[in-house]
Amino acid sequence: MNRSKTSGFTVVELLVTIVVSSIMIGSAALALISQQHLSQRDRDLVVANSYVEQKVEALRSIGFLGLSIGTTNITAEMPSELNSPRSGSLQISSYSASIKQVDISITYNDQGTSRTYSYTTYIGELGVGQY
Repeated sequence: MNRSKTSGFTVVELLVTIVVSSIMIGSAALALISQQHLSQRDRDLVVANSYVEQKVEALRSIGFLGLSIGTTNITAEMPSELNSPRSGSLQISSYSASIKQVDISITYNDQGTSRTYSYTTYIGELGVGQY
């Protein structure tokens, strides 16, 4: 049986295939890891925003007269879904005679980086949207 020199792959072709395949697999793995990181960041932000919305609505339910001026530590109330260390503060101040300003600041661990978000809203004496 005579074998032709052109049958099969050469060593160079095999090496090029291995290198190209390694680059493609590495790129795919990096894309998946990046997607997972961004997905976790998005989930954390949704949880943080939902918590703040719930907190603001609870304060609005209390009403203008029930809100005391001052700063409150809300760390213990924060959702456990947010990674530790996490902390939060709620500050109520007088914006004017009939409007109170509510500032909420939350900080949590985002995969080794500390993320801080601050929110501000106003609660009027006359009710929602009535200043």
